[in-house]
Amino acid sequence: MRRLEVDGIPAVLAPVTGPAHAGLVFRVGTADEPLARRGITRLVEHLVTDGLDPTGRTSWTTGPEHTWFHVQGSPTEITEFLTGVCAGLRNPPADRLAEVRELVQGARPERDPLPMWRHGARGFGVVSYPEWALPGLTEAHLREWISRWFTRENAALWVAGDEVPEGLRLDLPAGVRQAPPAAARTLPVTPAWFTGGVGWDTVIARGSEAAVFANVLERRVHRDLRDLTAQTRTEYVPRSDGTARILIVAEALPEQSEAALGGLVDVLAAVRAGQIDPDEVASVVKLTGEGLRESESRGARLPGQAFNLLAGREVQTLEEALAEVRAVTAADVARVAVEAYDAGLLMTPPGSTAEWAGYTAAPAMSDTVPAGRVHRGRRDRALRLISGPEGVGVTGHGVVAAVRWDSCAALLSWPDGGRHLIGEDAVTVRVEPTMYRGADRVVREVDARIPERLRIEMPARDRDRIPQPEPASGAGTGRLYATAILCGVLALFLLGGGLWILVQALAGPGTGNPRGEDVLALAGSLVFGVMLGRHGWTAARELGSRRS
Repeated sequence: MRRLEVDGIPAVLAPVTGPAHAGLVFRVGTADEPLARRGITRLVEHLVTDGLDPTGRTSWTTGPEHTWFHVQGSPTEITEFLTGVCAGLRNPPADRLAEVRELVQGARPERDPLPMWRHGARGFGVVSYPEWALPGLTEAHLREWISRWFTRENAALWVAGDEVPEGLRLDLPAGVRQAPPAAARTLPVTPAWFTGGVGWDTVIARGSEAAVFANVLERRVHRDLRDLTAQTRTEYVPRSDGTARILIVAEALPEQSEAALGGLVDVLAAVRAGQIDPDEVASVVKLTGEGLRESESRGARLPGQAFNLLAGREVQTLEEALAEVRAVTAADVARVAVEAYDAGLLMTPPGSTAEWAGYTAAPAMSDTVPAGRVHRGRRDRALRLISGPEGVGVTGHGVVAAVRWDSCAALLSWPDGGRHLIGEDAVTVRVEPTMYRGADRVVREVDARIPERLRIEMPARDRDRIPQPEPASGAGTGRLYATAILCGVLALFLLGGGLWILVQALAGPGTGNPRGEDVLALAGSLVFGVMLGRHGWTAARELGSRRS
């Protein structure tokens, strides 16, 4: 394996026994996208490769931290494809934007729910959300994104072959190397759980010990859950910041979700308790070494080395990689198992919890809402919409959700006035004018306070998808009628009685100097009359709102 440069771009090259291939990688991925630009990297990737795949031996991928373009073939085919990618980045075919956008929207990537609960609505958590922004992305947005991320200084090249293909030119604009995305943490306590399916992930220090542990865990999960699941999947994903994510997803058989969850919890608890088979570790170490040698011969280790170049890491030779793996022991794996368990996030089937296993529920709501102006719900006085100088929030029926103005990750805006604010902690506040009295004022405040760069214009909703207050029950309406009428009658009686007392006091002996008992009676009649009148007026207003 050799290090070199091609047109100012760092590169790694190594001979291979199979077909030659090469790849150009950029240090940008989904974790770099703000939620209000979710999907922009994938759109760039497809736009610049549009029409460059006549042989079917090319591919392009956007991952959490990297986007790369890969080609297998002759030196001429490698040169044509990678040169074409760079030309597309220099001058994106804007006339194809609408067509390519439609293609990208049709191929929606599978969403992973775990990152949002761990990282919130930013960084690595953005991948849990839909690509809402795609329809509104313009040529200007794409050019701005390309000028920041798809540059010579933010790229690396790998070539699996004897030499760099003659004539390869990587004509990219100048820029700066971009740092790895920050791994924001939303979970206050781990191990934690949330409801969604059957799965688990953790984030630990990367290295050979972690990679071997992931393989040991994969074998154990497959063996113990094979009668309860259609399939299980385990991934080990190293990150540029020196950490790695381990993911387990179990597709439970029908009626076996609870059993699959219990089996997964048992496996995780067992490895944390040190129940690690040394023979299994030795077997994994041996197979990992064989896999490294085979990957070296095919050039499959080269992409990872190009990623390392972008992270400022040294290129690792095969001998160094083998030495690290061979040094891993069962005790190392047991130590990593404790670290992984303690940082774990468990996904449970709907209707299930994991308190019984010692996990803490991941917070799904806010602790408090900001102080401010209160708008009551239409037909449901338990609902509250609060808007103030610090942010906006909603409460009612066990829900407490708040988003600060300065920590809003995205604003979804509908033509009917609906506004959904998504906070960086993944909490969503839904401002729906149909649900709260005077909410139009809050909508105007939201539009004024949230910057345009965070706004996502949503398509018009069908009428039946716009939230509406629950219809009032007949009994509830009857009680309001009775309250309004009774309070109104009593209020008139008391106020009329007060007036009569006043007339009698002024017309009787000692005119102009009413007795003390007359004053008290007058005051009592007026106070209770006003109180009953206000109560009746409130009931009448509630009836009016139920008709709206």
